[in-house]
Amino acid sequence: MSQNIPRTEVFAALQSLSETIPEMRVGQLVAAVGELCNDLHGRGLWDAADTELLEAVWQFHCNFEGGAVAPDSQESEPTDERERRLTSVAGR
Repeated sequence: MSQNIPRTEVFAALQSLSETIPEMRVGQLVAAVGELCNDLHGRGLWDAADTELLEAVWQFHCNFEGGAVAPDSQESEPTDERERRLTSVAGR
């Protein structure tokens, strides 16, 4: 089930993401990561393996730092469907 990824690693990645985006509530972060996990692997939070979830957290973090996810900004125009979904979920 965990595919050799300790839960502590997944929780540490979520903690780091939370510290990077403090304006997002925990539920918002988890929902946004779940949406991205579904986009990446075709499995949402309930069915995703820990490795898939960890990858989604990492990817969300990278996207945010790269400017692809803008929680408080409606001014940027997302260029693809995944970015539109991420911006929509992050802006809630």
